[in-house]
This record gives sequence, C-alpha cells and structure tokens, in this order.
Amino acid sequence: MQSCLRTVGEVLSLLTSLRRTGWVAILAVLGMLMAAPSGRAESDGDEPPPANRREQASAEGGAPVPATAKLNETAFALLGAPPRAEVRLDGKLIGVTPLPPRTAVEPGPHQLTITRRGFSTFSSDFTAISGRLVAVEVELTPLLAVLRIRANTPAAQVFVDEDLRGETPLELELRPGPHVVRVRRIGYFEQTWSVSTVPGEEYERDLILEIQPEQKRREEAVFKTEKRWYSRWWVWTLAAVGASGVAAAIVTPIVLSRRSDCEKLSGEVCFPISLQPAALQVGLTIPLR
Repeated sequence: MQSCLRTVGEVLSLLTSLRRTGWVAILAVLGMLMAAPSGRAESDGDEPPPANRREQASAEGGAPVPATAKLNETAFALLGAPPRAEVRLDGKLIGVTPLPPRTAVEPGPHQLTITRRGFSTFSSDFTAISGRLVAVEVELTPLLAVLRIRANTPAAQVFVDEDLRGETPLELELRPGPHVVRVRRIGYFEQTWSVSTVPGEEYERDLILEIQPEQKRREEAVFKTEKRWYSRWWVWTLAAVGASGVAAAIVTPIVLSRRSDCEKLSGEVCFPISLQPAALQVGLTIPLR
C-alpha cells in the first residue's frame, strides 16, 4: 500500500511540475507511461524464442517440422547436408534441411534418403541407439543447375538453346555451361538472354513481356465486337420508351372505363357512383340555373 501511495505521489508531483507546459505535454507523458508496459508485453508475446525460430521458418515453407530430442533421448544428426534438401526417413518426408541438431527418432534400424533438385540422391541405412545421438555423414554431389522463369503473361514458350522446354511459369534443370534462353509468345515482344550455369546453383528470372501494337489493336477490336448487346445505351433507351408506351396503353382504358355515366352525358355536376346510395347508382345530373 505504501509503495502504491508513493507511486501516486510521484505521478502527482510530475503533473504539478508539468502544469506550466500545458495539457498536451501532460497527456503525452501519461501516454508514454501507459504504453511502455503494454509494448513490452506485446513484444515478448510476438517474438518467438530462438529455439523455435527454425521450426517456425520450416513451417511457413509448408514442410513438416521434425521433433527435437532432449539430451537423454534417441536422436540423429546430419553432417554435410546442403540446405533446402528434402529428408525422408523410412520413406516418409520428415523435413527440409537444415534439421535440428538433435532430431528425435525411434530406436532401431532406419532408411534415410535425402534429395535436392540438381544434386545426386543420398541414401543410407543407420541404426538409432536408445538414448544416444547418431551422426550421419551426408554427401550430395551437385550435377545440374536449376532455372526458374516467371512472366507477366502465362503460357509463354521457353526455349533453351533453341529447344522448347516448356511454358511459363517453368522450373527446369540445365547442364553446366553457357546457355541461350528465349521466351516468346504470339503478339508479344520476345526476350532473349544468356546464362552460364554452375552445378548446384539456382537461377531465377522474372520477365515482363510487352504486347505488340498490332496485338493490342486486335484485342481491343475483339473486345468491342464481343460487347454484350444489353450493355449498349440505346438498348436501354428503347426499352424505357417501350415500357412507357405499354404502361400508357394499359392505364388509359382502365381510367376511361371507370368514368361514370354522368360524365359521359356531359353533366355539369356529377356525383361518383361509388359514393351514392343504391337508388342513385344509375347516375344523376343536376342542371345549374
């Protein structure tokens, strides 16, 4: 209680000292005092612990995250594995390298397979010992390079050394050495570039194919011819005029048919038939003198 009173007294003294500076400064100080603890709590809650950052990064990539074993649990570790390689244990995908330093595993024999595009496949058998850590040396030899091509327009043809390899978006493997890549699509300006690939390396290219003027005019002409008939302004104008005529043709006979016989006889004063007693429902005319 004394500490709370002491804190309140300090705040009051601070407000008294800041009275001359105006209410804006006072409110600013109060805002800083209230925001400091909450910001600390939010940062502590949002920031993952260092041990879980690896698992969070792997989970965002869509690959499963293997469990991390404790010091006295059965585990294995990979030595020399390249990054972004898929690891399968007994035929099941368990994660993507790098794996945790101590990856949990059941005791007994296992078959380990590690693959990565552009590299040779590593396969080995090992036996996990209960309560121990088993280290497995991995060797993947780089054989090919990987090229990824994306374009702003789909289905653009990709030629490598004048050989058609597919359509965008495309991921393909290339032999080491120089290559000429050409991307084309009818109606667009094609793009050509050279690349010298190295085994095990990955290359990416994002292209923006510009449309040719002739193709642009053709597409605009097709759009105009394919425009829906009901989207034109004159269609709705004619429809409105026709609807008005039909409405007038229906309403006019109804109004005329409801006129009383008194009005048809050119009477000077007429009483509506619906308001008269039964004896006067044939119509009544009263001449004015």
